[in-house]
Amino acid sequence: MQKKNRNSDNPSGIVLYAKRSGITSFSSLWSVKKALHTDKVGHTGTLDSFAEGLLVVLSGSLTHLVSHVTSFRKKYRAVICFGTQTDTLDPLGRITGEGRPLSEEEVTAACSQFTGVQLQVPPVFSAVHVDGQRASDLARKGGDVELASRQVFIYKNELVAYKPADENDGNSYALIEVECSKGTYIRALARDMAASFGSVAHLSALRRTQVGPFVLEDAACFSLLGDFTIESAIEKEKLMREAGLEQQKDGDDVFSDIRNHFLTFNPQLSFKCGLKAEKLTPEAERPYLNGRPLSAKFFEPFEMDEALKESFRICETPDERSVFYTDEQFAGVTHIGESRPEYSFVVPKKKRRLRVFSWADLQESGFPASWKEKGTALSVGSFDALHRGHMALVDAVLAQKRLVPGIVLFRRSFRGEDGTFLPSVMSLRQRLALLEERGVSFAIVLDFSPSLARTAGPDFLRTLAGSCGMRYLAEGKDFRCGWKGSFGKEEIADLSGAEGFSFDVISDVELAGARASSSRVRAAVQAADFALATELLGRNFSYDCSPLRFSRHPVQDSDGTVSLSARMDGSQVCPPDGEYGVEVSFVDGKLGSGSAELALSPWKGSCQIQDGSISFCLPRELSKAEPYSLLF
Repeated sequence: MQKKNRNSDNPSGIVLYAKRSGITSFSSLWSVKKALHTDKVGHTGTLDSFAEGLLVVLSGSLTHLVSHVTSFRKKYRAVICFGTQTDTLDPLGRITGEGRPLSEEEVTAACSQFTGVQLQVPPVFSAVHVDGQRASDLARKGGDVELASRQVFIYKNELVAYKPADENDGNSYALIEVECSKGTYIRALARDMAASFGSVAHLSALRRTQVGPFVLEDAACFSLLGDFTIESAIEKEKLMREAGLEQQKDGDDVFSDIRNHFLTFNPQLSFKCGLKAEKLTPEAERPYLNGRPLSAKFFEPFEMDEALKESFRICETPDERSVFYTDEQFAGVTHIGESRPEYSFVVPKKKRRLRVFSWADLQESGFPASWKEKGTALSVGSFDALHRGHMALVDAVLAQKRLVPGIVLFRRSFRGEDGTFLPSVMSLRQRLALLEERGVSFAIVLDFSPSLARTAGPDFLRTLAGSCGMRYLAEGKDFRCGWKGSFGKEEIADLSGAEGFSFDVISDVELAGARASSSRVRAAVQAADFALATELLGRNFSYDCSPLRFSRHPVQDSDGTVSLSARMDGSQVCPPDGEYGVEVSFVDGKLGSGSAELALSPWKGSCQIQDGSISFCLPRELSKAEPYSLLF
């Protein structure tokens, strides 16, 4: 069996992850890998085991931009203990010296002094390399380690809170907020601030709150972090010294939160990262993918929102551009050459995958934050046939280019007078496959449960607006929702303004003298009128074989054919008893044959429907393949 490529289904993107103390940055990467089912991730700046806060993790092809994001400014909150020094300058180290506590006035003066350009010597216990070895490894072996100073820039260094020494604790403590350049060690900053007044210090706690335009509050697992105060830092350091660093292990709830915070790389996110975004023209996609020399006429610029301009200014890289295909898939990065654009790296275009959500996913904040922030365009309905009338609604959703297109549909929506479900024209698998092929990004599949049936129309639409960012809704003129269909187009139009979404009523599609509808398609199939069914659907009627369990029997006195038969489950509408010409397609379109695989084209023949069973004959060489669908 062919091994599945774990990376193939994962788009290039960013995960903001709130690391807790007790988890190494490496372990955090493992959690992101497991959550996203990929091996290709990269972080943009580690945090020590005792520290907590924001890690910006890049996935897929975006790992090419690790060095770019690493160069962003960073913000921290730190609690400094003035009066005690440790060998590692953090709460996990061995106490190596004592000094006097600093007063609040001295801390304020030190904050002012250590602002702007600084020459900083990194801590001995650090990842800085000396003669090919980490300084921390040499220090643990007892060797003398001398590190050269390096220039860093501290944009902000402010005192937030102060706790003086008392009779129970001879140290003073300061909570400071620091904004600094790449390569700045906050442990070294605490050491140098104390040394400027003839004392010693170490960090009791450290929290990274921002990396470039990305803030901790937007990160997965942020809710798991506790308060960050002088008091909490003192208590946590005490526990560390008594019991060691508490080891954390992520579970399924963390993995789910990581997936929900995955940010697909799009033009807006590109601007946020300081890269101007350009779109390939339709004519340029093929030469771009073939590595042809680039020309400025290959690209069209995206417009930048006003809200992004400040973060773009801080992170701007003028010589590099992110590139997107016409459907806004990430295509790679180019840079400005001597006379024309040149390739930095190219990301091949991938087939889009439809994502599927349940009503529970919406209620439990299981919808991607990036899509919610961008806004979604939706249509709600049974969509059990996806006939031409339904596709007019789908096309109206897809026309909202600035929004993420989605469809809300029912798994089985039609109910008979006796309370049972009527058979669908298309199976759920068929409907989702067609929506994906059309370009829809996601589907919300609803089960017609009593609790959902009792949901009031306004509450139903408010959930869509609040949980998945609905900004546009397209419906037919007869659409109604809520308890007993009490909420119609007039009420929806009134609600749309208050809830911040626009509402369009799409005209019916008239075919063969009447409105296209699922009931007409169903009746046509049950009457074996496949010409009418094809006109209403815009394609041939197809019966889904994937749920059926076929038995196989060699045909007596034949030239090597095998009869396949199965009992139909009644979930999908089928023609009346009789014999019909069909085209049989197969699962994955392949047939295993020893160590090789043979590609299978659809097979044309006939099928027999009788008393709720379906049967047809296949040549012996095809009889081991799994039937996928029957096209009438």
